Amino acid sequence: MRLLRQIIALLLFLIPPATGFAGEGEYQVKAAMLYNFAKFVEWPADSFGGDSRITFCLVGNSPLNGPMQSMQGKQVKGRTVSIRQITSPDDVVTCQVLFIPQSEQLRLPAYLQQAKNYSILTVSDMERFAASGGMIGFYEEGNQLRFEISLETAQKRHLQISSHLLKLARSVR
Repeated sequence: MRLLRQIIALLLFLIPPATGFAGEGEYQVKAAMLYNFAKFVEWPADSFGGDSRITFCLVGNSPLNGPMQSMQGKQVKGRTVSIRQITSPDDVVTCQVLFIPQSEQLRLPAYLQQAKNYSILTVSDMERFAASGGMIGFYEEGNQLRFEISLETAQKRHLQISSHLLKLARSVR
């Protein structure tokens, strides 16, 4: 029943708003979806290094920084959400979820290369992110925010993505 509620909550974020996705509202929706994605992913036990937190790292000056702060201290699978802003690929070592905004396109290869060494859920709103080596990529379809998933990349990093989340994705590569 709890899982069903989570799925319904995630679906509500996919319903198009009356005014589209321009501006701050877009990032509030992305922040909520990012938080909910973590509820549908299983990390290897050693990914947390004995820490009771799940760390969401946001690269640079992402517009997601503000909206994600409201997630600070919430719980995901019994772990307390911690939000960190990072500025270097070397900083990903402490992340379980890594959001790379469009503004970091030039440094994307460096972030993905570093994240390759860890079980980190990588998410972005860059075009074709999942096809470029990331795991979950946001995209707009009409006035709806959607996402695609690279299951192959997630499996290579020893992450298990729930079939419930996979069913909501546009394409599973």
